[in-house]
Amino acid sequence: MGWQVTSYIYGGHQSAPATQEDYRRVATSLDDAGGKLVAHGIAWRQAAMDLARDRASVPLCPVISGESAVPVASRSVAVTGCVASSPTTGAMASSLSSGSIGTASAMGTAGTTTHGTLPYERLIALCNENARNCDADGMQLRKMADLLVRAHSLYSEAEWKARRAFNETGQTVTKAFPGWTSLGMLGLILGGLGASWINEGKPKPSAASWVTAPFQEGYLSGIGSLISGTSFAKGLFSTDEVNQSAGKISKYSAPLKNVAQGNTLTVRRVRSTVDMVGPSTSVAESLENLRRLGEDKYKLGSGLQYATIAVQRYKREDGTNAWLVTIPGTDGHADSPFGWEQNIELMSDDPEQRKQADSSRMVVEAMRKAGIRSDEPVALIGHSQGGIVAAQIAADRADEYNISHVVTAGSPVANHPIPEKTWVTSIEMNDELVAALDGAQNPQTENWLTVRATVEPSAPQVVEDGVIIPRSNPYAAAQVPTASEGQELSHWLKYHQAAYQNASDLGSPAVEKHERHFAGVIDGKLRETLYYEGRMSY
Repeated sequence: MGWQVTSYIYGGHQSAPATQEDYRRVATSLDDAGGKLVAHGIAWRQAAMDLARDRASVPLCPVISGESAVPVASRSVAVTGCVASSPTTGAMASSLSSGSIGTASAMGTAGTTTHGTLPYERLIALCNENARNCDADGMQLRKMADLLVRAHSLYSEAEWKARRAFNETGQTVTKAFPGWTSLGMLGLILGGLGASWINEGKPKPSAASWVTAPFQEGYLSGIGSLISGTSFAKGLFSTDEVNQSAGKISKYSAPLKNVAQGNTLTVRRVRSTVDMVGPSTSVAESLENLRRLGEDKYKLGSGLQYATIAVQRYKREDGTNAWLVTIPGTDGHADSPFGWEQNIELMSDDPEQRKQADSSRMVVEAMRKAGIRSDEPVALIGHSQGGIVAAQIAADRADEYNISHVVTAGSPVANHPIPEKTWVTSIEMNDELVAALDGAQNPQTENWLTVRATVEPSAPQVVEDGVIIPRSNPYAAAQVPTASEGQELSHWLKYHQAAYQNASDLGSPAVEKHERHFAGVIDGKLRETLYYEGRMSY
């Protein structure tokens, strides 16, 4: 069993309202037509059942049992004796006697009529075949409607508002009854762990994350509201309760972190024995480079250690420079600036606290060492903590650098005050916790596009004569490469890559526009790729 990802698109550049309404009408028509075909399939299947019941009601008929037909004297009746009197077979009999379906009588040499019966086997088979065809065509039309809805984000605004209302309700309930809601979340977690233990032989955190996914943002914003002391009235109009609580917590966690690993940051340029981060012309290629740098540097024998980022310089036709900074996520080593503790500072609502996070300091210092000027366009791409760093630099260093585009994968960045001049492309998985840690959903603006995706088991491949038959609808979902047979955390970058692939395959105008903008930022020839490593010490 493999895994596949289905994506939904929110924000970004949308079509005009009139065009959206036209698409909605087309999608509704396709869905209605599909529903009618499915209903016809049900009717055909019912007809097959009626025929089977009729046949069973006359088991002693010699013709049905395979015996010879018995001559009868009547010249005016074509179908007699063995035909059950039901509306279904009555209609069939009329059709048969008129010759529209088949012949139910044969004239003897003396003008007598020989006995006949309905061809039950053939009729039942035809009814079932028609039912299958109606089902298949109906489902195909409904899938086309779903693709149209997802490609053009036809109901994204309504879904965004509904989710906001659901999160606010969860926040209110959590703040009013923190003990009970926490027990409820614990029960869901234990249930998910228990179910995975039964199904796969061991408890899986991914299962716990999956069952709690609908409630994570509301619950976390409620806990954040309690920690930050946000009033009920203010909480209705704000979404940054988690960030406010992170600001309070980091006042204590940051000094403790400095005691544990020191506060002296050393950033130095390092060499790679292989091309870990190659040239890029698209978000998809940059995501693959990000995955390689974050996950494959040891496996490929690059010589790079943890807490390593890449800074690439592209030379444009007019002689100016453009830059792409690739930032992997948390590595968890004791002396790494990308440790777990730095996430709290990065999530603070205080910009000065965010700037002091070691991971942010490291990336900014690497950008300075690489020679990025304030007037040169920069694109940042990051996974997990790397995405938070990218959003933080765009929000808090807007006067120092020209951050033109930010790409985040699995990063809680909804409440970072990124200026409108910076385009943001965010990729998030619905069933994983990390992207929900901000307790809010991303803004829906023309310059901020979010691809949200769900994970489900993929349909088994159909093999005929050793040849794999392509799936009937390759746009419905994207396969996750090298996915585990069992359920696993979808925070891995390969899931975000599959999500972006599916969003791109849909032909969404919003995705295409963001893709063109990203490619335009780094339009040019790659001149150099610089790797920088960071370490913390006393």
